[in-house]
Amino acid sequence: MTLKDLKPGQKGVVDSLSNGDPSLISRIMALGIIPGEELEVLRKAPLGDPMQVKAGTTYISIRKADSQLINIVSN
Repeated sequence: MTLKDLKPGQKGVVDSLSNGDPSLISRIMALGIIPGEELEVLRKAPLGDPMQVKAGTTYISIRKADSQLINIVSN
């Protein structure tokens, strides 16, 4: 399951980051989305892109394509 699959209000723990552009993966990790971090989907735009996610005390907007790189274990 990836972050893209979670619905607003659902939480999950980051399991791993899929292979992708190394600079993109580095940028995602710099935002605080690292393995073991709990994420909560707050809302999605009407067409699902972008989505707002809470990671710790940080609020992040992330594109649907980027959210597919984040593997989640659902709570």
